[in-house]
Amino acid sequence: MDYDEIDGGAYDNPDISMRQAMEDILEDEDMSLENAVPVDYEDLMAEVEEAGERQMQLAQLLKNCPPSIFEDYDREAAVDTCEGIAMQFSKSKGYLTVQATEEGYFYIFYDSDLHEIHSNDYDDPKASVQKATYEILKSERMDDMECIKVDYKEFEAMTIQHSKNLLQAGELRATSEIGRDEVALNGLSRAEVERGVLYHAQGILEDMGLENEVELLAARVHGSRSREELYRDDSDLDVVLSYRGNIREDSFFNELNAHGIAMAGIKVDINPIAEERITLAEYMKEADAYLDQQEIKKLAVDLDNFSYEYDTYEYKDTVENREEQVEKITEDILNQKTGCLKDWLVEVSEESDIDSDVITARSLLSRLENAETFSIFTRQSEQEQPEATITFYVAECMEFQVMGEYHNNLTLEEAIKIYESIPADRLHGGKGIGFDLQDGDKDYSGEYELMCWDRVDRELIDMIPHYKESPLVQKAINDMEKYLNEKHGKVQEAEQTVEVKQEVPEAPVKKEYVSVEPNREQNKEPAKGEKGELKKSVLQSLKEFQARAKAQEQKNKEVEKSKAHKKGDVEL
Repeated sequence: MDYDEIDGGAYDNPDISMRQAMEDILEDEDMSLENAVPVDYEDLMAEVEEAGERQMQLAQLLKNCPPSIFEDYDREAAVDTCEGIAMQFSKSKGYLTVQATEEGYFYIFYDSDLHEIHSNDYDDPKASVQKATYEILKSERMDDMECIKVDYKEFEAMTIQHSKNLLQAGELRATSEIGRDEVALNGLSRAEVERGVLYHAQGILEDMGLENEVELLAARVHGSRSREELYRDDSDLDVVLSYRGNIREDSFFNELNAHGIAMAGIKVDINPIAEERITLAEYMKEADAYLDQQEIKKLAVDLDNFSYEYDTYEYKDTVENREEQVEKITEDILNQKTGCLKDWLVEVSEESDIDSDVITARSLLSRLENAETFSIFTRQSEQEQPEATITFYVAECMEFQVMGEYHNNLTLEEAIKIYESIPADRLHGGKGIGFDLQDGDKDYSGEYELMCWDRVDRELIDMIPHYKESPLVQKAINDMEKYLNEKHGKVQEAEQTVEVKQEVPEAPVKKEYVSVEPNREQNKEPAKGEKGELKKSVLQSLKEFQARAKAQEQKNKEVEKSKAHKKGDVEL
């Protein structure tokens, strides 16, 4: 009962009894007190209050989860097709799916990362999907959350891909944890099938006395029944079973299938794989690539059939061999040359007067667009990506490499040797080592400074995310810093040795000075050294070196260096 107020007023005669007043009021409404049943006033008011709360709750649900979400949902058909409704919560970004079952409805809550966090049944087959969803939201205390409709087929694909991504990322779970019922599995979920296979396999191992020698790792549904467009009514249900332990794959296969099982009327074909030979992630990646190819071939056949049926005469005029035509369509899809096919399907869907043709054209267009997202194309791009390489160059002048010595295509060890062979006081100055990264990204391929004047500016290099994320560049930085730390450590040791020698009298040391200027005469008779003069010359040299380095560093900061600057490109 809703207990809605339909009328009311005031009876302004205080001189008559309650009974007489009620009789008069009911008589005005063509009712009789004789037909009335007395009820407890407080109980009635409590029920009225509860009804008011229900009305407010319903109004909130209608606002947050509008009826448009449930439009065109056919419960009777959905029981056979496992079709459902999906929605996302605006604030939490989680999801809810509701599927019709013979007993009522089955629902799953997901977090924003598409992990299933809760599922249950709503046992009322007579309720509409809208009423069932509202009751589910109320029971989970989520009736105050705003909802947005999500395409159910797209959400299905998202959850399947999410499970695959987790596996490829190294997160091995016993099942795919996909709890949604699927028509290809005769109303079962993938997780149910996978758990059933694990239980069956464990029982076989116990019968063989190998339960302590063999560990079951995970199971996954794959094969034609994992793809809506590939399976037939007589298709087996393929499940791959990953394990480790002391049993051969062929022996395990024979035992598993000798005690064969069926689920929901479908024969289950279990394929055991030893982790020592191939991981589940590797196997599923190869299996998906094969299924991608099979689905593309099936799509090509369906496109060819529709083309033939849509305009048979034109088809016969332009196509001589249908098998070759199917191969050509397949090749076009694999090479991602589908523009003409898409244009033709759009044209048919917009211009045809036959509803069935419009529906078929739209379906084929959707399948064609979906096929372009298959993992087979991702794998191709990964295979086509060249292997990343890094080489090094040395320049006497890092700012203008055309000025002075320049050597490229070197290993880091070769670059360091050449760098150390260049005198620090050359006129051009600013000697250093750079790297040339070639990893297929044209925006970041080319030369970039690694070190100048014995200083690596890691912070500057890491400001470019591509270099910060490159293992080759980061290794080069680490190796160079390690070399410089060792080098400077040896200089400090040499300085300490000179300080000790200062206190020990020894013969004067001859010093030879070589001019770096081409036309200046060399000193033929160097001055005689006095006690402690060797220390002074070394320290002085170090001070001058540091002064030049500091000046050069300041100069480098003031000049914006081009990342891909090549030898011969002089900018003044």
